[in-house]
Amino acid sequence: MADYTSRTVTTVRREFTVPTRLPWGAPADEVGKAWAAAEREYRTANKIAEDQPVAGDALRFLPGDDEIVIAFTLSETHDA
Repeated sequence: MADYTSRTVTTVRREFTVPTRLPWGAPADEVGKAWAAAEREYRTANKIAEDQPVAGDALRFLPGDDEIVIAFTLSETHDA
């Protein structure tokens, strides 16, 4: 008999986008709003209390063609 296990891993990537306009970029207040919304959702999804820090690499900021993308991923593992 084989000695192994299998599992299914589902990954969801949540993105919050802020449009940019050349040559000015994105307004800081709009980036701040998207950042706050992303952090709130990350905390909720990972059951992190408001008084606890969020890991520095939890949210990622990525350049798009005409937007700034703030993203995080959630993974869920199920034994098969």
